[in-house]
Amino acid sequence: MLSIMRKDTKARRMLELVEAAYGSPPRFRRTPPIDELIRTVLSQNTNDTNSLAAFAVLRKRFRPWGRLAAADTRTVAGAIRHAGLANIKAARIKGILSEIRRREGRLSLAGLARLDTVDMVCYLRSLKGVGPKTAACVALFSFGRPVMPVDTHIFRVAGRLGLISAQADIEDAHRLLTETVRKGLIYRFHLGIIEHGRRTCHSRNPECGACVLYNLCIYRGKVRRHDPQGQRNRR
Repeated sequence: MLSIMRKDTKARRMLELVEAAYGSPPRFRRTPPIDELIRTVLSQNTNDTNSLAAFAVLRKRFRPWGRLAAADTRTVAGAIRHAGLANIKAARIKGILSEIRRREGRLSLAGLARLDTVDMVCYLRSLKGVGPKTAACVALFSFGRPVMPVDTHIFRVAGRLGLISAQADIEDAHRLLTETVRKGLIYRFHLGIIEHGRRTCHSRNPECGACVLYNLCIYRGKVRRHDPQGQRNRR
């Protein structure tokens, strides 16, 4: 318990420092759950610029989403080509929509609001192609549930700061960070740490000399503070 409390305190201090450096995140706004589901599937293995552009194309061409569910897979893949893995993602999204319709009788996830958070995440994870990050994004951004989505930036920063162990995998990271970060801070922590990962704590050549979290970091022993280029992350 003591270790968890220390990590909770560190997480709160990390959030204070990154918000002081980069500002507070935008005001929380819930997104429609199927929109969030599709958007997050598109974000897999690509950057935000590409995935958001692909989502904008889908929303313009195929919304309401029943049109997407009925569309030919090759047509959908062509629309999202710039997001990468287009054939896989097109088939995955169409399969998810078909399964939701089969279970719910319509293309809606509104019924998830009646579930507790654990059952909600389990339902989402049971959809083929929905992993822990996608399920967590829908739970957090569409339903306001205190579940931490862990992307590559958060996984990297949390590991370097000692919030998760070097042996933790992505499944462990979602569970541990959801338990560690206070419920009311999960939204802000998620966005703040992503921003820090993008700006400073890079996978290769982290800018340790400019890092606002340097004094809390266990990775700093491998990179001298006066060397802003750092060294390659060994993950």
